[in-house]
Amino acid sequence: MALRDPLLHPALMDPRQWAEIDLFEYAFSPDRSPVEGAEHPTPDLPFRMEHLELDLIFDEQERSIRGSATLTLTPFNHGFDKVRLDAAELEISSIRLAESGASLEWDTFREQIEIRLNRTCQRGERVRIVIAYAARPRKGLFFINPDEAYPTKPTQIWSQGENEDAHWWFPCHDVTNQKMTTELRATVRDDLVAVSNGRLIENRDNDDDTRTFHWRLDQPHPAYLVSIVIGKYEVIRDVNGRVPLEYYLYPDRLAEGRKLFARTPEMIEFFSASYGVDYPYPKYSQALVDDFLFGAMENTSATTMTDRCLLDEQAEIDLNYDDIVAHELAHQWWGDLVTCKDWSQIWLNESFATYSEYLWREHRNGSKDARWALFQDFLVYLREDLTSHRRPMVCRKYRFSEELMDRHAYEKGGCILHMLRGVLGDDQFFRSLQHYLKKHAHGSAETHDLKTAIEEATGRNLHWFFEQWVWSEGYPELEVTTRWEHGQLRLTVRQLQALEANGRVFRLPVEIEVTSDDCEVTSWWVEVERAEQEFHFHCPARPVLVLFDKGERIFKLLRFEKSREELLYQLTSTGGLMDQIRAARELAAWKDQESIAALAAVLNSDEHPGLRMAAAVSLAEIGGEKVREILIDANEEVDDPAVHRTILWAFGASADERNIPLLRRVIESRHSYFAAVGAVRSLAHIAGKTASTEAFDILCATIERRSWQEVVAAAVFHGFNHAKDRRAIDLALAHCTYGRPLPIRLAAIGCLATLGLEFRTAGLTTEADRVLKRLLELLADPNHRARTAAIRALGKLGDPTALPRLHDLTQHECLDMIRGALLDAIKKLEKPPKS
Repeated sequence: MALRDPLLHPALMDPRQWAEIDLFEYAFSPDRSPVEGAEHPTPDLPFRMEHLELDLIFDEQERSIRGSATLTLTPFNHGFDKVRLDAAELEISSIRLAESGASLEWDTFREQIEIRLNRTCQRGERVRIVIAYAARPRKGLFFINPDEAYPTKPTQIWSQGENEDAHWWFPCHDVTNQKMTTELRATVRDDLVAVSNGRLIENRDNDDDTRTFHWRLDQPHPAYLVSIVIGKYEVIRDVNGRVPLEYYLYPDRLAEGRKLFARTPEMIEFFSASYGVDYPYPKYSQALVDDFLFGAMENTSATTMTDRCLLDEQAEIDLNYDDIVAHELAHQWWGDLVTCKDWSQIWLNESFATYSEYLWREHRNGSKDARWALFQDFLVYLREDLTSHRRPMVCRKYRFSEELMDRHAYEKGGCILHMLRGVLGDDQFFRSLQHYLKKHAHGSAETHDLKTAIEEATGRNLHWFFEQWVWSEGYPELEVTTRWEHGQLRLTVRQLQALEANGRVFRLPVEIEVTSDDCEVTSWWVEVERAEQEFHFHCPARPVLVLFDKGERIFKLLRFEKSREELLYQLTSTGGLMDQIRAARELAAWKDQESIAALAAVLNSDEHPGLRMAAAVSLAEIGGEKVREILIDANEEVDDPAVHRTILWAFGASADERNIPLLRRVIESRHSYFAAVGAVRSLAHIAGKTASTEAFDILCATIERRSWQEVVAAAVFHGFNHAKDRRAIDLALAHCTYGRPLPIRLAAIGCLATLGLEFRTAGLTTEADRVLKRLLELLADPNHRARTAAIRALGKLGDPTALPRLHDLTQHECLDMIRGALLDAIKKLEKPPKS
């Protein structure tokens, strides 16, 4: 049982996370699955790949490529006579030596080819091999075309090599620690544009209504970062000092695209100064694509960005995507300039890029806003830890390397780096980063290299820090108590996680701040390093406030019971945002008028939105007629969208049918999409708890409301899902079909899983079979995200009759995200039922 920490609440999370969570329940009982898979060591390098040259013709209608790959390599050892490369489903027509033209023989394996050289080569001898081939890639390279169901889709081709998919469209050594220079000649239809890594050497019109773009990158990078994006674009050029910038935008959405990338020049300047290393490539481009698998991808000098990041005016009320733009730009240093040695070290790429979002936000908006965003990152990670799995940051055990791209690698890692910065201080922290980047520039590195770089730059041995936060799993769960008597303050810390099976003790540098009743403030730094530890402080006057871990620097669960008076003082008298937020949440346990008034004052103040959100959540948990009046008044006056949606959540938390008209007006106001999302989720909760026909009918009508990325309509199905409202069955079946907007389809599929399980549990076989039939049909859906959602839904549904279809798909599906979902669903369905 995880420690119950009121600071943690789903309603405080970023609204982009709301779709996946039940906003009205929070699981503190861990339900983790073990990390599965084999151990994966760092791959051997039998040769050094020096250069890759691709000369390819792209056919968007045939969804195919043809051409050649020329690979220049040098063996590490004498007696080198075979070249083994990664290559999947490539139709190879010939392989020859570039210099002599001599033909070479080869053997084809499942995802590799072995080329037999016509002589034995010596260590360091250069070998150039030309491979002529064609392919219809099923992953690694994606073809987007309009069809009858989606006639407005753009015509595009784009690559996605991470994690190990580049070899599905060109032969290579598809590992992170093999880096090479590259060039790509891409021949495309003459009305299309092709962008790739590095500098544009030539843009040549051909005689056959095609055009050839020749791109070259003279700095080495791994295969997974080799990129191509092809489509109809208008290229907007910008500049930051010496760095040419290119934005590949849709001609009919130029304004949104310019806004999305507007701060790129300032970001380059900021990151170059912060890291102490100039932007390392000859240009930086950002290209929008449709149907992208992820949010964005940091291909070297050429980021690919999902067009889901384009915002209209209403979406801008709640969101901006500076975080993603900053994240991918930061990768040009963290991941591209210095690349993780193998996938187990992926946190060196992703955690630094995630923490760079924090740095940018701190620079742009101030430390409070940045700290609040980092706390929300901790909530995202914590949800994964409590409901999915727990692993060390460096983890060599996995089924597919893509599964390491989880909330540990991103959000938890960002939190760890913030704690590392706190341990080192700004000067030592940023000096260490600069030393690490310069030492390993254009190469690869592992965690020990970062630790060593810190030692070399600062003289600090932080083995203890890396041992507990990076090479081990979990986080501290602390119980703190205090007692003052005879001029002494006694503070006791118990590490509750150390009392569990396989629990361990953390070493935690902690600041204790004490405010006495004469308003004198004193602070001490202590080191918590035992399962139970007691500290004594000279404190002549009785304390009115004791802060343990001032500023919430350590990411943890905490139980520190305080009096109402101390919490009220902490809420209003401390300058630390996170300390105030904790006080606001702890006050939810008190239902007296003074506490309600203090929380109401915060809610209606001009304090940071995070603090006001915490006050709204606590008021909702206190409940009562007085609180309802406070929330109604605040709803009329609120000026911040984040606070507004939290107030709307509060109206749902009470499940009071009297709130239905108010929530309906918010949905009909057409002001903020995410205010409408908050109202929808609250209505769904009320409908589920009370069986209200009025709330259900409003939600049904709301499905037809169009919004950015269909967040409002999708929220209806997310709400039905978590409310387990069986009345939604026909709606979900109708809206999951091919041709509907994808976000609505995905939400409807997720809803079907919950409803089908409800029907089966209740013995309503006919309805459960309708759900099963539709989910099985969706296994053949053209969209990979819909197929993945259907597979996961079948696993949740629990009907073993789906097993033959799922087993059959394991022989055909190649995307790792789908293969992983298949294995998970099969495991659930084959698991014996509980007796």
